[in-house]
Amino acid sequence: MKAKIKKFYGIKHFECRLFFSGVSLGEYIIFDNRILISYFDIRHEEGHQKQSLLLGPLYLLIIGIPSLIGNIIHRFIKFDYYKLPWEKWANNLAGIPF
Repeated sequence: MKAKIKKFYGIKHFECRLFFSGVSLGEYIIFDNRILISYFDIRHEEGHQKQSLLLGPLYLLIIGIPSLIGNIIHRFIKFDYYKLPWEKWANNLAGIPF
C-alpha cells in the first residue's frame, strides 16, 4: 500500500487505497485515494482525530469499532450515518454545525 502525504485546508492526511472511506487513528488521517475529499470529510476526520487524542486507547472501543460497523451497515441500509452519537461528537469537536 503506497500512501501519499497531502495537505487539505491545512490538515495533513495520507491517501492510499483503503475501502472508499476515511479513517483517523491518533494523529493520522487516512483517505482512500479513489474518493473526492470534501471540506466536510477532512473536518469530520479531524473531529475523530480529536476524539482519539482525548480517549487514547479507548478510542478504538468507544469510537473506532462502532464507527466502522455503522459505516458498513450504512452501505446496505441507508440512514443518516452522521446522526450516530460518536459521529455527531466528531462533528462537534471539529466545529461542524449540525
